Amino acid sequence: MISENSGRESQIKRRVPGKSGGQSPVFGAANQLQSTSVAEKGDSPRPLQPPFPSGRKPRTWLAGLCLLIAVHVSLGAHCAWRFSVTHDEYWHLPAGLAAWNGRFDADHLNPPLSRAWSAIPLAVLRIPVGEPAAANDSTALGDHFLAANRDRYHEVYAYGRLMNLAWSVLAGVLIAVWGRELFGEAAGLVGAALWFLCPVVLSNAALVTPDLCASCLFVAASYAAWRFARGPSWARAGALGAVLGLAQLSKFTCVLLVPSVVILWFVVRAWAGLKPAGALRAAGQWGLVFVVCLFVWNAGYLFQGTGRPLNSYQFASRSLTGLVEGARPIGGFRVPVPHDYVTGFDRQRSIMEAVHPVFLDGVWNIGLGFRDYYLRACAYKWSHAVQAIVVTALVSCVFTRVGRRHWRACAVVLIPAALVVVTASGSHMQLGIRYILPAFPLIYLFAGHVGAWLAGPRWTWRAAWVAVCLAALPAGLRYHPHHLAYFNELAGGPQRGRYHLLDSNIDWGQDLRELRDYLHEHDIADVKLAYFGMVPPAELGIRYELPPSAKQVWAAGGLRPGWYAVSVNFVQGRPHTIRDADDSVRSAVAEEFGYFQGLAPVTSIGWSIDVYKVGLPNAHARH
Repeated sequence: MISENSGRESQIKRRVPGKSGGQSPVFGAANQLQSTSVAEKGDSPRPLQPPFPSGRKPRTWLAGLCLLIAVHVSLGAHCAWRFSVTHDEYWHLPAGLAAWNGRFDADHLNPPLSRAWSAIPLAVLRIPVGEPAAANDSTALGDHFLAANRDRYHEVYAYGRLMNLAWSVLAGVLIAVWGRELFGEAAGLVGAALWFLCPVVLSNAALVTPDLCASCLFVAASYAAWRFARGPSWARAGALGAVLGLAQLSKFTCVLLVPSVVILWFVVRAWAGLKPAGALRAAGQWGLVFVVCLFVWNAGYLFQGTGRPLNSYQFASRSLTGLVEGARPIGGFRVPVPHDYVTGFDRQRSIMEAVHPVFLDGVWNIGLGFRDYYLRACAYKWSHAVQAIVVTALVSCVFTRVGRRHWRACAVVLIPAALVVVTASGSHMQLGIRYILPAFPLIYLFAGHVGAWLAGPRWTWRAAWVAVCLAALPAGLRYHPHHLAYFNELAGGPQRGRYHLLDSNIDWGQDLRELRDYLHEHDIADVKLAYFGMVPPAELGIRYELPPSAKQVWAAGGLRPGWYAVSVNFVQGRPHTIRDADDSVRSAVAEEFGYFQGLAPVTSIGWSIDVYKVGLPNAHARH
């Protein structure tokens, strides 16, 4: 932003409050400044005040940002080493390694970018992917990778997880930079602090999954679209197209960015009071956006299967099948995106259209989900400090001078976030707060605008309130390294989180290694284990067999004495697949192990695996 003002300071004059002539200011940290040349140019944004006052170097801002990054990376790296390989990671990393060999159908349920990025150290070290697996046989893919790397399995996953942390760091930097340009340097740091000190973000940053990559590219594409709308140029059009194409390679959710960036263009230009750009020039630049986007999109798949006729696809999802049936007159249309992207998107849609059990506040909803699922998830999974700052920011937009001055900028950053949350809330597949993670950077960017009070000329009660909330942010990290199971105090903490949310909100198989260590420390040689994860527990040296089903327990009149370990998802009755003692995979029906709710565990490993001692003096019923 500084470079945009070079050589133009003579054009900048003080804006008199209330004398703007009806024009809305360009969204920036210095909304009170404008250029006398805007009316003549019409196609250029008013120059913004440099984000740092004249003669002042950004040492404090950079130092604060570097400190936040250091804390985030340190905690994330520790989690990356401690966590067991979680449920979806089991195939994500080998799928990324397979992509380096030019194979994208090993598991095309997600686009390849984030997984291929995490697999870079493996490709460099020539880690084998194992025996070839059939297309989209993710379990076999994970099994073959494990068999080929038994002696270093956990180590190679730690490498991939460290790579994933880079996406989280970049997202935080973008929040800080964009927030500084919109609201000022203090606001940028507040937004970055919300991101870097968020336990939900930290837990997902330390895993080889596409969620952090998609979150980073979601905010990056929104930022690029904002800059392009403020000052259209061929360079900015190309940059937006490149980031938009990369976003499509991260997660299917990012298809929402296509309408989002178009909406941002019109909203930003209308609210900034900029004259309409020339039709031919605007059309050419938008054409460049989508040409570059499609090029990057296809290049990520090495142009494999690009341009296949629409009628050559056999779709499984109802939505895409209906699309093809309605488009029969143009069935020969060449689809301009890769074959594996289209079929993966179709498979993803088919899965989302299927019936899924969704758990919220002790209630199972089969096939419909809850419209307020993600609102309540934020109420339980956000720390109270984060909630206080977000609510303060919402109130600020209505009742304070700072909020009213910035309401247009706040609305702009919330438009893409709203698209994500509304779309996810209408889905029947509500399996974790991570599904709205791409909205987090934008929500935190918006909430950061209250940091402008901290940079005021005098200390006020509002600034004191924001400072207290910021000081409380680290309290959300006190359960380290068990951030995946984090729940705030009003939700009852991690101990009672299971009564509100399940699945990846609390138990994703992340604590199998800690269970192994617990069994070793207590000399427990045999255990009956129901583990929610894909890694065979026997690979970690755990001798086990499955606990009896509820029907078997009722038939036998009770449980036999011994040690039992049951993942929280299964304790709460979630149906899912499960690993048997012979490494085979079978289905666990609803409430198959739900009878453990009537027993009190002797301990809970990371609040995701309950350990029971049955038939001995300290085993008693839960009341």
